[in-house]
Amino acid sequence: MSQKKLLVINPNSSKSMTESLDVLIQDLNTYGTNSLLIETYTAPSGPSSINNEDDALESAKIAFADISQDLTKYDAYLVACYSVHPLVGMLREKAPPNIHVTGIFEASISTSLAVLPMGYKVGSKDKRSKFGIVSTGTYWEKALSDGVENFLALKELHGSGRFKGAETTGLNAGELHSVPPEVVRKKMMDATKRLVRDRDVKVICLGCAGMAGLDSLVEDALVEELGEEEAAYVLILDGVKAGIGLLESLLRALPWKIT
Repeated sequence: MSQKKLLVINPNSSKSMTESLDVLIQDLNTYGTNSLLIETYTAPSGPSSINNEDDALESAKIAFADISQDLTKYDAYLVACYSVHPLVGMLREKAPPNIHVTGIFEASISTSLAVLPMGYKVGSKDKRSKFGIVSTGTYWEKALSDGVENFLALKELHGSGRFKGAETTGLNAGELHSVPPEVVRKKMMDATKRLVRDRDVKVICLGCAGMAGLDSLVEDALVEELGEEEAAYVLILDGVKAGIGLLESLLRALPWKIT
């Protein structure tokens, strides 16, 4: 059987962001954590950073016009933008029924729910039962919260007891790797501390593909806010890793009958 192929799509035009994805994928391959042949794609034009819904729609149209010419080249597609990105739905609608498509936003939610406890048990040492998101600009606080609500089909999002919310750095995706490192460090750590200060978060989702490699800053913030012992109970989830893992699982567990 030939090796399955996955395309990780960076729908913005920033080649440096794609390069950071390449490094992450290389690390996954080094540790043998996936069985896929993975390639990356950068949009040929359009916004270099997706900072709102208009940017997302523009980038989706550009990437779709390019990629959709032959969707049979890959067995699965991962849209590497942490948003309710229109390209996910566009590709799903156009792709043959033997092709799996998801986005890093959807994948991170699904993965988070898989590790959250079903309910808090009296006497349990770990009281954390929620997931939350650390993302970029303040625009995404409401946009991502609304996206989680729609994805989980909830009428009252916080009433679910599962989603803590989204905290943002105020930096856009491009600035994560262009502004002084000490500024990024402070803003990432401050957002993380706000998210976990109630000590009820078990999973922190990195809410931007551009945050690849910045999980160490989140870990440092956890230790400062919670202490080393409590910080060990909080998981840090990279959306790109979650997406690759989910698609790999789908290709194994739900192989399509049409080949």
